[in-house]
Amino acid sequence: MITFIIKANKARTSPDFLLKDLPGSGGRMDILCNCVESALLVSHGIRTDVEVILCLSGPPSPPRCIRMLGDRIKHLSPDERSTAILIKKALIAYRPGDEVESTPGIFVSDRSFEAVLMDNYERLVLLDENGEEYSKIPLNDPCFVIGDHLGFDEGDLELMKEIKYRMTISPKVLHASHCIVIVHNMRDKELD
Repeated sequence: MITFIIKANKARTSPDFLLKDLPGSGGRMDILCNCVESALLVSHGIRTDVEVILCLSGPPSPPRCIRMLGDRIKHLSPDERSTAILIKKALIAYRPGDEVESTPGIFVSDRSFEAVLMDNYERLVLLDENGEEYSKIPLNDPCFVIGDHLGFDEGDLELMKEIKYRMTISPKVLHASHCIVIVHNMRDKELD
């Protein structure tokens, strides 16, 4: 299983965002939708060996954690609007203190970014321009940590300073969803 943790600094933590304005009213919810689609979708199918964890830190009541399992998810289509609807349904289903399954394969809770990192610490791989090449990361079930358009704040960087594996995938700074596609491409070549 491969996991992608995406830190979303401004993404709304309530379902009151507008589907026709994901970047504005959703706090860049469009970035999360693109990441979900890049992580889980292939042409005419879903990657069943992938888990996506969205860590939402925007207003009005952070944190919210939305976890998506490729082997169980249903109704995921390759467009931002339908993905945003699934995220909205998860936020509607939220109950304090519990992880709730909102739709098949999608779970919501109030777990923090820190808690998600700690649960996966031994297999974390931070995408970092100064990291190692992919071939030097000796993990069968890596958990990649990716920031949104704002990246990570000082507190996040402090939490991640001891991460053992840091990987570079490009000499350029890329969109989060593009990083996911490149990681999948490298792993697909390795597994074939």
